[in-house]
Amino acid sequence: MAKKILIEGLKCDKCPVHIAQKLSDVEGVDRIEKNMDNMTATVIGNADIDVVRQALSSTPFKIEELD
Repeated sequence: MAKKILIEGLKCDKCPVHIAQKLSDVEGVDRIEKNMDNMTATVIGNADIDVVRQALSSTPFKIEELD
């Protein structure tokens, strides 16, 4: 079953593109769903949350695993 990792703190429409670029080489990322109403993105797949955090460590986004 796929995990969901929530990314909060998006500021503009380009943020999901930036996130996708940073996570393009992360194993287990199947897709990224953006919600610009809430200014969040959700990573869908089996990626390790620590690897996602490391890939986005140079960004201001808040990252948490969802149930």
